[in-house]
Amino acid sequence: MPYEVESRYPVTRPPSPGVAAVLSVLIPGLGQVYGGRLGAGALWFLGTCIAYSAVLLPGFLVHAVCVWSAYEGAIRFRRWTD
Repeated sequence: MPYEVESRYPVTRPPSPGVAAVLSVLIPGLGQVYGGRLGAGALWFLGTCIAYSAVLLPGFLVHAVCVWSAYEGAIRFRRWTD
């Protein structure tokens, strides 16, 4: 009979990069929160809101970088857990 180890912590799947990117498209910073980076998500949300309030073009650029950051963060998380 194989030896089974009980874990205190449930095994969860790592965040999906695609889901993280889509969440950040919907609400800036939500992809980072989904990936477990609460502080980064809050900073991206505030930074994107400030950029949109300044002028529309910088808002779009900051939002695009936010989506990319969420995608890359989820990929890094997957590499770290493998």
